[in-house]
Amino acid sequence: MSDDVLRIEKLENGFTVEVRDPKVDAANQKPKANWQSPWKEYAFSTAKEVIAFVTSHLDSLPKSAGDEFNDAAAEAFSKD
Repeated sequence: MSDDVLRIEKLENGFTVEVRDPKVDAANQKPKANWQSPWKEYAFSTAKEVIAFVTSHLDSLPKSAGDEFNDAAAEAFSKD
């Protein structure tokens, strides 16, 4: 997976925000999958709209490699 999880581009008349769709990412990982771009693009007129959109999607962004490692290590060393 790419290191990018969110892209914001400033345009002459507003902004575009691209986020990765985790369902498409998962489907692309399956053998013999018909690969599709996982990026979904949204357009906004104002910075305020961009901030609201990004804020509402922060929890859905994928974990960093460090967080994934820490979660796996915690699970591996748990006493359950």
